[in-house]
Formats: sequence, C-alpha cells, structure tokens
Amino acid sequence: MPKDTMKLPITIVPAKGGYCAPIQIGCNQEVAHLLLDTGSSTIAVETKAYNHANDYYLKPTPLAQALTYGAGGWAGPIVKTHLSLEHDNKRMLLKDTHIAVIKTEQQDNFYGADGILGLGYRELNRAHDLTDYFTERNHEPAHTYPWPFEVESSKQGIRQFRKQLKQYPGLYPKAFFTQLEEQKISKNKFALYTKRSIVHVADPTYTDEHLHADPLNQGLLILGAGEVHRELYHGNLETIDVVHDSYYNTKLISMQVGNGREIAAPPIQNNYRSKGRSNSIIDCGSSFLVLQRYLYQELMDDLIDLDVSFIRHIERFQNANQAGKGYFPTDLDLAQWPDIHFYFLSPYGEKIRMSCTPDNYWQINALEHGRAYFMIMDQLKNWPDMSIMGLPLMSDYYCVFDREYDANGVIKVAKVKL
Repeated sequence: MPKDTMKLPITIVPAKGGYCAPIQIGCNQEVAHLLLDTGSSTIAVETKAYNHANDYYLKPTPLAQALTYGAGGWAGPIVKTHLSLEHDNKRMLLKDTHIAVIKTEQQDNFYGADGILGLGYRELNRAHDLTDYFTERNHEPAHTYPWPFEVESSKQGIRQFRKQLKQYPGLYPKAFFTQLEEQKISKNKFALYTKRSIVHVADPTYTDEHLHADPLNQGLLILGAGEVHRELYHGNLETIDVVHDSYYNTKLISMQVGNGREIAAPPIQNNYRSKGRSNSIIDCGSSFLVLQRYLYQELMDDLIDLDVSFIRHIERFQNANQAGKGYFPTDLDLAQWPDIHFYFLSPYGEKIRMSCTPDNYWQINALEHGRAYFMIMDQLKNWPDMSIMGLPLMSDYYCVFDREYDANGVIKVAKVKL
C-alpha cells in the first residue's frame, strides 16, 4: 500500500450502534475510540479518554463549540493538539489540529464510544470565536481552555449556551479529512466496509472480548484509497452523484418494495434547497434507515399488501421498544420479507440501485442474543423531507467516498465480499 493510504480496522462494539476508529491524541498518544460519522465534520473527545491536563502538545484557543442532537448534546472548548491514526507499522499524523474537549454533556451521546470523528465537509463543523467575550470582561488570556463556563448538563441548558455562542463570530475549523488531504498525508478519499448497524451478540454468555472477535462486529476504514481493494467487493463500483456538500447529499429518485412499483421520492422543500440540501443523505453515523414520511407510509402500505403479518411484527417491535423492552420473536421468517430497493442519480443521469435486504433492516441478535430490531424509522420530528440512508443500507455495500472526483465528490458502491 502507498504511504498515503491506510487500511484501519474499525468495530461496532463500543458504541453498540455505530462504528468506531481508534485515534491517538496528544503527547501521550492516548487511544480514544471515536464514532465515525459522515453526517458530521466535528472531532470531539470525552475527558474520560483524554487526559488533557498532561498533554504538553495542547494549545488553547478562543474557540468554543456546542452541539445538540435529537436525544442529547454537549459543549466544550476547542484546543489544538496532535492526532494520529496507526496500524500495521503505518502512521498518519496531524499536528496542531483542532479538537473539541467535551466538558458538559447532557447524557452519554456516544454510548460506549469516547467521542466523534466526523468525515463530512467543513460546513458541518461550526464553532464560535469568543475573543470579544473575553475582551469585554478583561479576561486574560482570551482562551476557552481551561473551560470558564458553567453550563447546565441538560438539553435546555446546552441549547441556551449554544444561543449565547451565536452572539459571537462563527467560523469553521478545517474538517479532519480536509486537513489530511491539504497536508498531503492522505488522498482526498476514503472507503467504508461495514456489516451491521447494531452490535451482534451471537451467544448470551459473550463478553466484550467475544464481541470484538465476532467478524460481524468488525469493519474497515480505508484512508486515501478505495477502488484498489477489490478483495472487499464484487464486480464493478457504481457511481452515485453527491449533489451538494452540506452533507453527502444525494438525489433519491425512487423506492421499490420487492418486485412492486417504483414509488417516486418527493423532492426536498423549497426552503431547504437554498441551504444546499437534497432529499437524501448517505450517513454512516445513523444506525437507522430514516425514510421521508411519504416513503415510510408507502413502505408500510406495501408490506401490508404483501402480508399483514409483516406489520404485526413491526408493531410488536415498536410497542416493546417504546416500553423499554426487547423484542424476541420466534416466528420472524426473514426469507418471506422483500428486499427494499432505492434508486439514486448518477453523475451521468443514470439510476443506481442500492438494495436493503431483510437481514439488514431486521437486525437479529441485536444488543442481546435472540433480540430483533427493526431498523427503519419514520421521518424525524422537525426534520426536512429528507431520507437518511444509514447503516442498514450501507452495510451490504463497499462505499468509496471519492471527494476528489469533482467539487462535491461522488460515492461509489459495490456489494461487499463477506
């Protein structure tokens, strides 16, 4: 392999529902397992994994960051330090790069992961320069580290702090992958090889060691390359257009349930088009396939038409999940369920099909042995008419995020070799 590429093992075990890569932080090269997310470009680490007080590479900045998610949020200072990735005697080192240190957190946003490693574009990594704040208060030095704020560790508290930050200039620290490319450490592309969307528990007695050893819980992040790794995929790669780089925005043309009719995907609402959004994004940070509400309802209707027992299983799962219980069916025969096909626009105006198979949208032995998890969700509340094409769709595919193809890049896909 050329020196500007790396084949890095990743695992779904720490976060339970997303893949983590090991990244070394600071002078002590402490290893943090960060959640990979193509729907973000933020790099952030929890203090449990990073002893920042003993890092002599650390340089304070006047920058702060606060983010809120659907079910959580966090806030903290942005500092500069060294970050590196290492495997098989190969190392990629970024010196003096920005990373957020999570000082206030509503809940464990990343489950067992130590933070997040965004693989998206710069626009998703908004921070605020608080130099004016410190000047107004004669605070010297004008740094956010050590952290001088008391932020309530609740969603409301973090949102309030985020509003306060917006009074001060916003800026976008360079994204992780952009820095790798600009410093000629890696080519401007990466690939993901994944097999699950929730951790696989093959036996009720399994320990973490057993879970890590299970091939279904393992994957690969290929840095700086993709197409050359033919040992990971079948046939030829097909190319899906990235129509905007606010996320990895794609144009979803239609959905098809089994051999049924193609259902046209609604376009994004006009007020979101100006923000560069499209009607779908490819997002490895989502454990679910989140369908725009019309497509979700059409899917449910088609499943009822095929077999009413399909909906009964989904309803039983949803009821158990809402009650905080697991769903352990004895009569869920996935051989009877249809593939769900999605058609995307290529750069050449062609339709590229990706198919979500029953064993991907129903995860078996998920979190617990014998537990079944239905991995398709209706559109999120207060979310635009956009589908989030997460791990249930990606996990049957080798996905190359080729950011150097053109201004926005493309995503090349082929069926994985297991």
